[in-house]
Amino acid sequence: MEFDNIVLPAYAINLEERTDRRQHLLQQFEGKREFHLQIVSACRDENSRVGLWKSIIKVIQLAEQTEEDVILLCEDDHTFTTSYNRDFLFKNIVEAASQGAELLSGGIGGFNHAFPITRHRYWIDAFWCSQFLILYRPIFRKILDAGFQHDDTADGMLSEITSHKMVLYPFVSVQIDFGYSDVTVGNHHTRGLIANYFRATSARLEKYQQVYDSYLSKQKV
Repeated sequence: MEFDNIVLPAYAINLEERTDRRQHLLQQFEGKREFHLQIVSACRDENSRVGLWKSIIKVIQLAEQTEEDVILLCEDDHTFTTSYNRDFLFKNIVEAASQGAELLSGGIGGFNHAFPITRHRYWIDAFWCSQFLILYRPIFRKILDAGFQHDDTADGMLSEITSHKMVLYPFVSVQIDFGYSDVTVGNHHTRGLIANYFRATSARLEKYQQVYDSYLSKQKV
């Protein structure tokens, strides 16, 4: 399948005063014509978790207004990995859609259980970190109707409202550590914590992949 003429709507959430994060976002998407980047001003709330969820609602409302079928939702600490490749991403977006996915993550900081759908795409029961999410139309209404509470988290709520979740491996996105967090207190005070989460999760999925590859090799014998 050719992807040369496909452009994916990309909505990136950013607090206006976080100009360092905005600049980081622009650098990440520079030259990547496969995305139509729109930076969305984050919603404010005394509870930063609620603020993030309101920002996600804002993005979904924008996507519905333009009748999008699939979008990229990312946060301003998203960073492309060396594994990022346009065709790899788009191929998986299309295949995941055909398998009923409502959410496809480009990289996560944790999960409970995973099951290989393909060598590079895993079903997950729950996930941590929401810096790079492919969202399909079937999940839009679920997001808008979700009863988000003050002690909920965005990744927790997204994990709860749909069982049709997948993650790419190797990751095409991780979070960068700016030395502070606008949402999570623990991440704000502990430098390097997020990077460790992603490394540990990647290593865990690598073991899953080794088992999967071993199984496939035995099937070919």
